[in-house]
Amino acid sequence: MEVRILQSQELLPALHLVWEVFAEDVAPSYTPEGVAEFQKFIKYDNMRASAERGETIFFGAFAGADLCGVMAVKSIGHICLFYVKKDCQGKGIGRMLFTSVYHFCAKQLRVSRITVNAAPEAAAKYQHMGMRQTDAEQNVNGMRFIPMEMYVRPADLPQQSKNRTGWIAGGIVAAVLGLVLIVAGGTVLIKNLYKINQQIMAGGIGNNGKQWDDGDPMNPDSPDWDDDDPMNPDSPLWDERDKYGDDGGETPGSAGSSGLSGVAAVPEYIADDLSYEIEEDSYTYTDDKKQSMLVSFNVQYPVLNGLDAAVQEKINAQIKKCAMATVDEIYTNPSQEVKEKVLGSTNPILASVVTYKVSYANEQFISIIFEDMGARGSQEDAYQHLRTLNIGLKDGKVYTVKDIVNLDGDFVEEWLEIMRDEAGEVNFLAELDEESMISTLSGKSIDGNYVANFFVDKDGVEIGYDLNYVNGDPADLKFVWVTAPFTFEEIKPYQKDMEFWKFFG
Repeated sequence: MEVRILQSQELLPALHLVWEVFAEDVAPSYTPEGVAEFQKFIKYDNMRASAERGETIFFGAFAGADLCGVMAVKSIGHICLFYVKKDCQGKGIGRMLFTSVYHFCAKQLRVSRITVNAAPEAAAKYQHMGMRQTDAEQNVNGMRFIPMEMYVRPADLPQQSKNRTGWIAGGIVAAVLGLVLIVAGGTVLIKNLYKINQQIMAGGIGNNGKQWDDGDPMNPDSPDWDDDDPMNPDSPLWDERDKYGDDGGETPGSAGSSGLSGVAAVPEYIADDLSYEIEEDSYTYTDDKKQSMLVSFNVQYPVLNGLDAAVQEKINAQIKKCAMATVDEIYTNPSQEVKEKVLGSTNPILASVVTYKVSYANEQFISIIFEDMGARGSQEDAYQHLRTLNIGLKDGKVYTVKDIVNLDGDFVEEWLEIMRDEAGEVNFLAELDEESMISTLSGKSIDGNYVANFFVDKDGVEIGYDLNYVNGDPADLKFVWVTAPFTFEEIKPYQKDMEFWKFFG
């Protein structure tokens, strides 16, 4: 499956797809006036003119040459069309489109939030993708919709290295935490954080009873809190600043701009006519009762339906466990270390925002990539992690790196060369010797660092590390995670479990 910006000649087929899906799924809930209004909105001449002006950018999801889904976003970050063909629904295509548009909005449009007027029937799906309802259901000219939004902070997104899978972690503590707070709860959490600060300053541990200064511009209730400051969530400039960025890149809607990076750029493969469905679920929790700390989780993960019942339960439990790993570690079953961080922090925070991508799925096997961002106790303990899960669908077996390749000197030599090429750093991982690399790739991390991961995608398999250097480690070159790509042909000399490799023909 490929997701990309549509060319001008592809716009008409895209609008035909939109109309066909709308007529079957949405039109029955509209009045005749509403249907006519929608027809007027998607009129080809109007859409073409809007696309040519760069006001509307159309994305398409393709299985080979077949267009399976369409998503259109305005240059202000408003999703105006989102439709997937009936026989392609339930396969994760909507998630792929949404993820691509999200990254485009953050990286290219640089808007602070994404909005949508969701059809009532689609509101739950948008919510699973991280959006929240902002008002009651509306009815305008016979068109029913629920206003929804999701906040983003493009300036806080981590910068990419020279390749799509080696993420640089410069400034990650402040950057990731800012993104987590906004994605998890938008303006409410920003104000809640200021509220927490205010209460702590008014009488919390170790603050000497210091009160907010009414003239302090960091006090949101201060008269100096400028309503026109774009960092003020209530400012009219909040969703208008830096629409297009100033980095000299291509303008939105141009043929060369894709907005894809990191996990979003992994070339996924989902087989046609799967006997099972890939659906979505999420765990969302914000503890509004705690006034002295911020607790917020938004964990999204896939759910498989249509497999053998016993195996399906086992597989879905493994998927959820992987997605919820941080929530379990810092909240459900917190370690003593986490408890001490919370007690010792002036701004205690427990947060985890998890998104996912199904990078490979066929009848026998599925590979899932999870990206996890949050904070483990305090603002100083912000993090970003890559986790992967690779499962056989006939028996629920979970595969790790040591299961699929022979970890010997020959493999490590080639793997290290590719890793350094991906990172663009000749000294990357210079602190590890061959024995240490074999050990860590076998699953034995060093103090939580060098966590081995692999995932399968359309082009082959990628093997690498989630990196978690301690602050001040001279070996830290500011990468969050890096993986080395091998095509299916290139990995053949190192293959171990031949039953595993039969999954891919």
